[in-house]
Amino acid sequence: MAERPEVLIEKWLPLEELSAEQTREKSMGKNTFPPTVRLHVWWARRPLLVSRAAILASVLPAWSPNWPANLRAKFPNEERYKTWFLKLCGIFGDPVAGRKMVVWATAQDVTLKAPPYTYKRAFTVSPAPEYLDAVGDLLELAWGSRTLSVLDPFAGGGSIPFEAMRYGFSTYVNELNPVACVILKATLEYPAKFGPKLADDIRKYGKILADRVRERLEPFFPVQDGESIHAYIWARTIACPYTGKPIPLSPNWWLQKGAEPIAARPIFESNADEARFEIVKGRTACERVKPDLGTVRRGDGISPWAHNQPIENSTIKASGEAAKMGDQLIAVAVKQKGRLSFRSAS
Repeated sequence: MAERPEVLIEKWLPLEELSAEQTREKSMGKNTFPPTVRLHVWWARRPLLVSRAAILASVLPAWSPNWPANLRAKFPNEERYKTWFLKLCGIFGDPVAGRKMVVWATAQDVTLKAPPYTYKRAFTVSPAPEYLDAVGDLLELAWGSRTLSVLDPFAGGGSIPFEAMRYGFSTYVNELNPVACVILKATLEYPAKFGPKLADDIRKYGKILADRVRERLEPFFPVQDGESIHAYIWARTIACPYTGKPIPLSPNWWLQKGAEPIAARPIFESNADEARFEIVKGRTACERVKPDLGTVRRGDGISPWAHNQPIENSTIKASGEAAKMGDQLIAVAVKQKGRLSFRSAS
């Protein structure tokens, strides 16, 4: 081709729509992040939607009134082409209006009666065949080929190549970090190579591995009937400079705030070798034990073993530098019937 065509990203990109929709992609909640993100933590994750839009807008031609008849029939004007591009990216509604509604509801502290968005989040939508056919027609017009290649020389977590493969491009990646290479194989190479059957194998062998690990670890992590462990909550400790007993360090003892507050109450008994903790629930009970009063604040501490006598920051810092800090389990966060609760560590 004698001359590179003018591509869409050089004339227009729906930044406002992409920004609003991208906020939905990274929203918090159970299983809300894209599966590629949940697979493994990685630095500087590129958003799937933005990666998708950047790839497509970089290779699709800008609209022209001189297009052949078949493309003019699909895209009689520039506005129709832009609307189609948004749907090609998976945006089948008005993300800007939806985002404004969410911001307003948050500022007013009200609960919306109806969902602010009327369509699925864009990253969950894979392109339908008719959209890919139109992409092929546009690529052939602009580049003389229905098949283009995408190269990501520093692929990292793989958002860009993932979206490139999703839209049918021949995709090549490069990465030096071995962890990133494993992520790329798991999200790009193996699914493409083995297809849907790979999911069955992962479930099968994943269950075998999980069962074996659970069997070996159960004696060390006991659970009570009807619960599953969500987290173990620990505190670092230093030796009390007055008594030698371990002081758990924490600026406060809150486990949960809000309408149903929960706190851990430390108990320092003179005949005990270490503090013990009991779980306190409810606003009145929590106010009585004063969870905001911890053992350390802004680097300085106190010793409940010695009538709250002060401990200088230098003492705490020296303990850490000398690797003499210990740790103590404060509470266990558990899930029971879908609800998060806490119990004492015994």
